[in-house]
Amino acid sequence: MFKKQVFILTLVSLFTFLSPQKSFAASPGASFRLDPTRRFVFLTLTNLQSVARVSYVLTYETRGVTKGFEGGFRTFGRQRRSVRRQILGTCSSGRCVYHTNPHGFQLDVTFYLKSGGTTTASQTLP
Repeated sequence: MFKKQVFILTLVSLFTFLSPQKSFAASPGASFRLDPTRRFVFLTLTNLQSVARVSYVLTYETRGVTKGFEGGFRTFGRQRRSVRRQILGTCSSGRCVYHTNPHGFQLDVTFYLKSGGTTTASQTLP
């Protein structure tokens, strides 16, 4: 009798632990940081497993004028994280001119999910 109870208890325990559990993927996220010289910005996009495509816009002020850039990429289902480096200025023929004292940064990111929905993330820096 005791062996039968142990066997039944073991089966119940196995079914409890081996039953499919709902797992929730972390939401995609975005952040950015400036390099110490304020000549480059590094965009970090995370938790991209459920994302098909990413689109982003970063704006900032320099000498009283709004500047910025936009970009995007497809994840092709293989990326979990992406880091992008972007110059704060312009380059031509191998020479770069950096924007003076960039400030007032605003990052807006749209994640286009594989499920068909979208989610957004934003961040600001002075």
